[in-house]
Amino acid sequence: MDEKKREKKHISMRTFLVITVFLVILLVTAGTAIGIIVFSGQTARDKLLDETEEHAERLADQIALHRFRIESPENTLAADLDETAFLAGGRILVIDRNYRIVKDTFSFQQESYIVSENIMTVMTGEQERLGWIRNSYAEVMLPIRDSSNQILGVIVSTASTRSIEQQHKIIVRNTLLLSGAVLLVAFLAVSLVARLTVRGLRDMNRKIAHISEGNLDEKLPESGFKETRYLAQNYNAVIAQLADIDSTRQEFVSDVSHELKTPITSMKVLAESLLQNENASTEDYREFMTDIVDEIDRETKIINDLLALVKTDKQNAVMNFAEVDINQLIDVIMRRVTPIAKKRNIELTYESYRSVKAEADEVKLSLVISNLVENAIKYNVDNGWVRITLNADHKYYYIKVADSGVGIPEDAKDKVFERFYRVSKDRSRDTGGTGLGLAIARSSIHAHGGTIKLYSESGKGTTFTVRLPLKQEASEQDTTEDEA
Repeated sequence: MDEKKREKKHISMRTFLVITVFLVILLVTAGTAIGIIVFSGQTARDKLLDETEEHAERLADQIALHRFRIESPENTLAADLDETAFLAGGRILVIDRNYRIVKDTFSFQQESYIVSENIMTVMTGEQERLGWIRNSYAEVMLPIRDSSNQILGVIVSTASTRSIEQQHKIIVRNTLLLSGAVLLVAFLAVSLVARLTVRGLRDMNRKIAHISEGNLDEKLPESGFKETRYLAQNYNAVIAQLADIDSTRQEFVSDVSHELKTPITSMKVLAESLLQNENASTEDYREFMTDIVDEIDRETKIINDLLALVKTDKQNAVMNFAEVDINQLIDVIMRRVTPIAKKRNIELTYESYRSVKAEADEVKLSLVISNLVENAIKYNVDNGWVRITLNADHKYYYIKVADSGVGIPEDAKDKVFERFYRVSKDRSRDTGGTGLGLAIARSSIHAHGGTIKLYSESGKGTTFTVRLPLKQEASEQDTTEDEA
């Protein structure tokens, strides 16, 4: 119920695409239609003024040629004036130099006088011509000049805008009809495109919902648009990682169960042997109880290592960073492991190329170095050697632990950092190993933003190289890139 309410609150991608694109098309179409209507109306008015002016110029030349003898039977000036005014649906006034109306096609002001500011402006030559459109008429005033360019009078010609208004109405109607058709086609096209665009995502969502029910072995089809293919590829990669994580988790649980079960089984067998042996002596009891204590210690070590692994895991680790003297830290560890090395006559050397102080979690870093050095001693040969070196540059410091031990086979190099993995299980149990040491070390190193690398050859020793940042905030991105 809550999920349905949340879906109602959010607009779908298809609806968003349709609304957004349609609004854009609507605005563009409306702007274009308005532009066409305004431009066509203005063009028609300008054309009407130009035509009225052209006719007035032609008539002015005729009037000047005939010296205002408009009604003379020797010419057709009067008829031309009347016909031009009639065809234009307007009126023509011919005014002489004395501001007397020589000709009025309406005959209302024939032979009367007219004085207006506009006519005087043209008559005096201040304005070459005047023209405008108002009150449904286009009006033009031009001077009548003789051959010597002297102004003899003024002609005033008007034309009705009724014809262009009718044409403009037709243009407006057709433009609106065309715009409506364009919008309808655009809406249908946008709806179809939006549907095709999101269809792949809808199919993908249905597939994801099916996968989320636990079907991690299924994959999304990598088809459709480029973005959809990339999304499917990335999702399939994530699913593959989740499947690997799930497989690793199951394997880890199995390994943990096996490792914890083995000491318990041994203790049960020892205890049952004592119970079944009614004649067991005190020495027998002491020997069996010693073995049981050893198994308990081994169980405790496994549990402690598991807890340490959880605490050093990068996602769960709580890091207490502080400035640590790395040289001094390694010195302390060297003193602690020296007695172990002496038991097998293993030469233990430490060389520092410079003084190094870095931001680190001292406890977890100490665990890393101790684990590497102790492994180098445990899996070494008698009378062998272990060399630890420390160096640094402006961003990182480097710890190298090399030994003359048995080495690691090529097929085991990629597995030694896995939990509970042992190159030789029998030898690991002899040395008290749980198979968690290197996994703990790698988790702690990653939690510091560092990297660890392994160089080894079977029978020729092993070298671990650890790179760690001097400053935590300055190295996070670089470390990520290095790990990638």
